[in-house]
Amino acid sequence: MIDSVERRRLVVGGVLAAAAVGVAAWLLHPIVDVNVATAALTSGTIVRRIVATGTLQAVRTVDIGSQESGNIQSIEVDFNSIVHSGQVVARLDPALYEAQLREAQAALGKTRADQVSAETALRDVEIKLARAEALAARELIPAADLDSARIAAATARADLAAAKSNVVDAEAQVKQAQLDVDRTVITSPIDGIVVARDVDVGQTLAASVQSPTLFSIATDLRRMQVQVAIDESDVDGIAAGEPVTFQVGSYPNESFQGTVQEVRLQPVTSSGSTTSAPAASPLTLLPAPVAPTSVAASNTGPSGTTVSYTTIVDVANTDERLRPGMTATVVLDGSRREHAVRIPNVALMFRPTDDVLAALHESESAGAPDAAGDDSGRARLVWRRDGQTLAPVWVRTGLSDGAWTELIGGGLTPDVPLVTSAKVERRARILRVLKM
Repeated sequence: MIDSVERRRLVVGGVLAAAAVGVAAWLLHPIVDVNVATAALTSGTIVRRIVATGTLQAVRTVDIGSQESGNIQSIEVDFNSIVHSGQVVARLDPALYEAQLREAQAALGKTRADQVSAETALRDVEIKLARAEALAARELIPAADLDSARIAAATARADLAAAKSNVVDAEAQVKQAQLDVDRTVITSPIDGIVVARDVDVGQTLAASVQSPTLFSIATDLRRMQVQVAIDESDVDGIAAGEPVTFQVGSYPNESFQGTVQEVRLQPVTSSGSTTSAPAASPLTLLPAPVAPTSVAASNTGPSGTTVSYTTIVDVANTDERLRPGMTATVVLDGSRREHAVRIPNVALMFRPTDDVLAALHESESAGAPDAAGDDSGRARLVWRRDGQTLAPVWVRTGLSDGAWTELIGGGLTPDVPLVTSAKVERRARILRVLKM
């Protein structure tokens, strides 16, 4: 009887032990969950932000050169010197030109003396002509003598005219020589500041070969310009008067303001593939755009040529911290859509991983972009949540900014949740039991 009871206890104990092991194994066995985040379509404004690189420059910069050749005798200004209109900035050695001036003045004196001599000769032949005419009237001299007197008078008049012309030419030569001497003194044509000096004392200038540049003078630097090259696909959304924000490397933590002054009509072509925004920049102007569209690349021709238009941005520089030549990273508003149906860009970027698809017992099958009826290259893929499953949907998109993209067409309605992220989580079943 005792043996029977003991056996029964052992059997019950074994069953309980086996049950305990099974329950423990069940509780400790990991379960797989998929944590899915979604976002909905919204209606609002989309503004395309254009990020481009430009160069700061003075509103007006004048290069001062020399029209004469020679050695630099003196330099009267230097970098950052404030100059005024008419102020002497440099001098050339005038010795050669002064010698030419004296030679021209001597030649002028000789031609004036020749003119006086011609005038005297003319008066003499005119007196003789008058006497010959009086004698010829009384038939006291032959007709040949009268003709000779008349010819002599005409010749004297021609000689006087030639002498006067020589005087005019000599006066012009003197003026030219004097102008050459005056040009050895180089002056500033405007009020401004010297931003570049390209010569030193003793340097020889050869103006006969190419007009050399001695100085660059910028007008008031309290107002400057930024020249920006805007891609042809973005230029339609830019108009004069629009605000602009930009940064320069010298002040990485500060933003400056400007205003679009003009968009020039002259196209600028360049070779090579570019994008509408720099791929990487040390400046942080905006959050990094999600799913950026390479606008310039879409307008690159077969030869790799892109077209851009120079945009001038007017900048106030009252404290004169901005300097000519600085590189500016410019941000301005381009095309704009009001009341657009918007897809979050994070939804356009989402792609389920193999782990997520395996956990949902699905496989990625997005079909072809033709399903959206798109033939313009604007087909994009999004994923919608359908109960416990994820389904791919092709849509057609339009204008995009850093956060939203315009929905043009596709099989989406405002109440459809779009997947923005999905992550597989593995944890023991006992944790779920304890939470219940």
